[in-house]
Amino acid sequence: MENPRIDSSTDQEIVKAWLVAAKDLGIRVTAPFSIITESGDVETYEALIHDFGRQKGTLTGRMERDDPTETRSKAGYFVSNLSDSYRKYDREFFIATLNDWQWFGDKDQCPAWYTGKPWS
Repeated sequence: MENPRIDSSTDQEIVKAWLVAAKDLGIRVTAPFSIITESGDVETYEALIHDFGRQKGTLTGRMERDDPTETRSKAGYFVSNLSDSYRKYDREFFIATLNDWQWFGDKDQCPAWYTGKPWS
């Protein structure tokens, strides 16, 4: 959805951190990102990280807000509710996260730093 509505529950620090990650890591991120639910409500999340987690990407939420995951999953997104540790960009931490989520984009466009190594 274009021109997402940013409300007070959207964590601006996480939004900024993912936009920095996009530039530094050469990935596609739309932050913030809104979806329309089955009931017609608009829900805004901190970031859509394209090409990771699922074909449609990963749609983040906030662990501290206990964001429900069902709406995002039903819409075809991989879901990850993020902790405060994502409020500041840390290259190695974000790379580890993206590797754990796995690459689902075109093989020819896979970032050079990507290893696909999961956390566990």
